[in-house]
Amino acid sequence: MSNQKDVLQRQSEYVQFRISKDQYAKLKQSGETLGLSPNLYAKQLALRSHLRKPYFNKDDFQTLHLELTRQGTNLNQIAKRLNQLDHHNPDNQEVIKALRYTYGVLDQTQKEYQQLCRQLQK
Repeated sequence: MSNQKDVLQRQSEYVQFRISKDQYAKLKQSGETLGLSPNLYAKQLALRSHLRKPYFNKDDFQTLHLELTRQGTNLNQIAKRLNQLDHHNPDNQEVIKALRYTYGVLDQTQKEYQQLCRQLQK
């Protein structure tokens, strides 16, 4: 009895979640197979799961997300400007060339960020 009381005192946090009747039946059946109640089975699953540590903390992720959003906005502005220019006017050819180069650089950077994010999700 004393041992159980010690365990309860050390485990002071409470977790609660909702599941459907079908999910509960599956949880109950799996728990019974191992001789555990649905609650204990769910607890064992949660404690033994191999959660991955995030690659970025919250602040770094927000900074990266903000930068990607800014670059996406820049790409859209450049594309809009390119579409508005008169491509037959010789005065615009240098501007068009510079905008296309900038668009290419930003597009490549965005693709590299996307590839990095895909790799980090694996």
